Amino acid sequence: MNPFIQNILDRPRSHRIGIWAGSIVFIAFVFWQYFYGPQVKELDKLETKVETLNSQIGHEQRLARNLVKFRKEVKDLEVKLKMALQELPDEKEIPDLLSNMSNLARDAGLEVNLFKPNPEVFREFYAEVPVTMSVEGTFHQVATFFDEVGRLPRIVNINQINMRDPKLPEGEEQMRIKSDCVATTFRYLDESQRIQAPDEADKKKRRKK
Repeated sequence: MNPFIQNILDRPRSHRIGIWAGSIVFIAFVFWQYFYGPQVKELDKLETKVETLNSQIGHEQRLARNLVKFRKEVKDLEVKLKMALQELPDEKEIPDLLSNMSNLARDAGLEVNLFKPNPEVFREFYAEVPVTMSVEGTFHQVATFFDEVGRLPRIVNINQINMRDPKLPEGEEQMRIKSDCVATTFRYLDESQRIQAPDEADKKKRRKK
């Protein structure tokens, strides 16, 4: 018999049990460390990858189920965008729009003392077209003019309103006032103009400096 094994067998029972137990633990450790453990780690990685892929598949399936709905929403948004853009005149329409605004002031009974288009202010996909105005008439006439401007099919904002110099002309019953304001309309920029817009804005900044 092997002397090593004989030496173990000759030891007390408690020693033999301890040696066998230690041997079993050592063998289990070696088996786990070099055989079973790496496989368990690889299995965990594969399970995580499978869960990720399943999640992605579920997400893609939900998108596929809602694809028709998304396409409809995109079409609805495109229709709304076209409707909104219709309220922004293009460059050719601006002179007519400004002329209409001036005519509205006169039709309301106002005396137009100043009607001065200012330089355009370029934004991302549109340009602001501000016009400095100074009119004179009764408060009712001024209010009528502002109301008529608000009813135009194109967007026109009236701001920076300043009413001044009220007076009651001899023989008249209503007070007359001078009203200064800035009427701002907007025009849509086409693709080429959008590229030029940042350059124009930079030039204006440099001129101010």
